[in-house]
Amino acid sequence: MWGKWVVALGLVVLFTGAVFASVAAAEPAMGYRGAEVSETTVVVGETVNVSARVVNVGSSGGGFTFEFEKDKRDFAERRVTVPAQSDRTVYENISFDSTGTYEITVNDDVAGVITVQPARARVTSDNGSQREVNVRANGVSETEQTAVSVPAANDTLGLERWSVRTGASAFQQNITEFRDPAAAPLELPPAEQSTVLGVLTVESDAGFEDSTMRVGVNDSVVANSSLDSDNVTLYQRNGTAWERLETSLVANESDRVVYEATATRGSAYLVGQMESVNEVRRTSLETVAVTDGQRIKLDAVVRNTGPVNGEFVGTMEVNGEAVNETTVMVPGSDQASLSLSHTVTSAGTYSITVGNTSAGQVIISESQLQNSGSTGGADAASGTGAETNASSDAGGSSVPAAVPPTVLGIDTLYLGGGLGIALLLFVGVFFVLRQSGGGGGGSSNFDEF
Repeated sequence: MWGKWVVALGLVVLFTGAVFASVAAAEPAMGYRGAEVSETTVVVGETVNVSARVVNVGSSGGGFTFEFEKDKRDFAERRVTVPAQSDRTVYENISFDSTGTYEITVNDDVAGVITVQPARARVTSDNGSQREVNVRANGVSETEQTAVSVPAANDTLGLERWSVRTGASAFQQNITEFRDPAAAPLELPPAEQSTVLGVLTVESDAGFEDSTMRVGVNDSVVANSSLDSDNVTLYQRNGTAWERLETSLVANESDRVVYEATATRGSAYLVGQMESVNEVRRTSLETVAVTDGQRIKLDAVVRNTGPVNGEFVGTMEVNGEAVNETTVMVPGSDQASLSLSHTVTSAGTYSITVGNTSAGQVIISESQLQNSGSTGGADAASGTGAETNASSDAGGSSVPAAVPPTVLGIDTLYLGGGLGIALLLFVGVFFVLRQSGGGGGGSSNFDEF
């Protein structure tokens, strides 16, 4: 009897154990796999993505809660359902209102430490021949340059530091470095007029007032170009021409040279060397009478066929002797004007040149010099045969300087002669009338009238 009860009790215990074992085996088994952040350096207001992952190795589905914290303070919570033998990844965004360093954790596990700056530069792509750098800023000065350090590029050419003023407190710029200049989307100057080591282009969503850039160039690149390191210059594009920027060599490292220049507009920049090609194209001459002789005036047009602006030193030579000089800046692929003058005191033929280009001859006569001395200091523009403000009569005498050469457009000599003749006629008529009034047969009495 007792034996049957024992067997029955054993069966119940075995059955109950089997039931509890099957229930236990069906429980979910969650395993947290960690978290990470999408960026570790951002600017104020920029969004960072935080991701976290969990795995369920159990035989049934279950729930799991993610707790996101910034510096030990909750900023988000996510509850997810994870099927058996599956995993789930959740994402949460966070941004920052002020600069500083922040620790991000998920379920007390550190996902990353984020540094928030007013501005930052980040490399977005690099395929060997070109590199793209994204610059962001928020809450920066509108009147001062904002400076960012660019991640190092151990290559032929790379931007190392970028300081810019846009007139806006927030902006974004994309800078592209073309280590292969031929890949740049712009027309480069011809090889006979330039040596190009690299090209930079800038696209900005804000204005552009000025920027100071530091560019590193490998020694091997400079050596292969046959340029001296002191002669490397940065240029900025202005339309179809280029403008030379004041460039300084700021560091000469073991394997690279670093240059710095300040640009005045956002555009394309060229690193290397370019030459201007200035030529005198047109000239004109005239003479002006002055108190001490005849002033020869020379006007010229200088054309620059080179790609970059350049100074032209114009030297005026008279009969092979340098007598005057001026310097003009001629834009690339454009022209500029210059004017020079020289006063001569002797009669003769004068050959005029400027910039080794003949401008022609001027013949100065003795009469021109004599007339020049009677001008009383006034200049009169003329052609090669200069006229003065003084006039001469047939006998060669000059009108005194105190008497104007003309009155109401009439020559002084003619006006004086006419007045003299008119006076003589008036006197003659007067005497005729007097005679006729006093004769024997006359009955008129002027006193009675």
